[in-house]
Amino acid sequence: MKNNWIVQGSIVVGFLMIGSGITQIFQIPLPGSVMGMILLFLFLLAGFIKLDWVEDFTSFQLKHLTILFIPPIVNLFFSSNFISVLQWHLFLIMLVSSICCLLGSAIAVELYERRKRRCSK
Repeated sequence: MKNNWIVQGSIVVGFLMIGSGITQIFQIPLPGSVMGMILLFLFLLAGFIKLDWVEDFTSFQLKHLTILFIPPIVNLFFSSNFISVLQWHLFLIMLVSSICCLLGSAIAVELYERRKRRCSK
């Protein structure tokens, strides 16, 4: 079952649909995808689902996650209502968040490298 992407994808999509159904039925203020991810995590912890059953499919999704987000983001920016409402606020938020992410990543890598050098001595 390790190489069968259809089965692995079906398991992940099944949890997505179950999570969406639960959030709609019980009016839980969470996106259905998040609820599905929580359920999948709990089933993995409990041992009802083995990691091998979904590992290839989910690792492929994680590798290509940024590609999956590009079309919705581009569509959002070309929406005239969105740009007219936020105007310069949007660009300021994007600039500040990009700088914070860049600095956070740089600090994390620097700390990792320092710890790695200490352990190798």
